[in-house]
Amino acid sequence: MIDCFYILTLNRINDQRTYKSIPQSWKDRTKLVVQSQEAKKYPSHYNLFVLPDNITTINETREYVIRNNNNIKFGLFDDDLTFTRTRGENEEGPSNIPMTDKDFENLETTICEWFNEGYSHCGLDAVWNPPTRNKLYKTNSRICMNVFFDGSNIPINDIEFSRLLFSSDFDVTLQLLRLGKQNRVSFKYRVGQVSTQAKGGCAEYRTIQIHNECMKKLAEYHKGFVKLYEKVETGSGEWRGKTKLAAKISWKKAYQSSQINTLEEFMS
Repeated sequence: MIDCFYILTLNRINDQRTYKSIPQSWKDRTKLVVQSQEAKKYPSHYNLFVLPDNITTINETREYVIRNNNNIKFGLFDDDLTFTRTRGENEEGPSNIPMTDKDFENLETTICEWFNEGYSHCGLDAVWNPPTRNKLYKTNSRICMNVFFDGSNIPINDIEFSRLLFSSDFDVTLQLLRLGKQNRVSFKYRVGQVSTQAKGGCAEYRTIQIHNECMKKLAEYHKGFVKLYEKVETGSGEWRGKTKLAAKISWKKAYQSSQINTLEEFMS
C-alpha cells in the first residue's frame, strides 16, 4: 500500500483538479502541501501538510516533503492533473478515458509491485506523448508532474534535491539513475495537465528567462546526458508561441553510466 499522497499546491485553493480526479480511497490518504500563509484559507475537509515559513519555492517544497518521508511509500503530484487509462493493442473501445476507482486500485498494486522489485521511483507517462499500446511500462525514463517514491530506497543524503529552482524533478531523476536507482513509468495509466504556465502554482514566479537558466544548469550538472535545443511553446498558457530551451535527455544512458567505474570509461 502507498502510505500517503502529497499534492503540491499554491494559489489554487478553489481549483484542486488533482484532488478532484482521485478516488475517495486516495483522498483519505492525501495531504495538500501548502504554504503557511494559505493554510487558514482552505476548507476543513482538506488534510493539510503546512510548510515552514521559510519554504516558498517548488524545489524547496519537494525536498522538504521527500526528506520528511524517507521511511514510507508516497506519491508527489502537481495540483492540476487528470488521470487516464490508455487502451492496449488487444483491447477494444475508447482510449485515454478517465481512470475508474478500479483503475486506481490496480495502479497502486502495480506501483507497490515495482517497489518490491527494487524500482525506487516510479511514475505515469504524459498524455501528450503518443500512446504505446503494446507495452505496459518503460524502464529508466522521464518522470514529470507525478512521482511515486519508496522512501526507504531513496539515498536522500546523496541527492541534491533543490539546487535547481525549476526542472528539479528532471535533475533528481537523473541523479537517482546515475546512482544506480532504476525507475518504471506506466504506459497504461497516464496523466495530463491543462497547460504550461497556467495561472497559480509556480507560474507565479517562473519566467522563460529563469526557466532557460535552469535548463542550462541542468545540462552542466549532467554533461553527456542532456542536450539543449530551442522550442516554441505550443500549449495554451501564457508562454504559447514563445521560444524556450528544451532538453533531449538520455535517461537510459544515465543509468547505464552507474554500472561502470567512471564516467570517462563510459563515454570512451
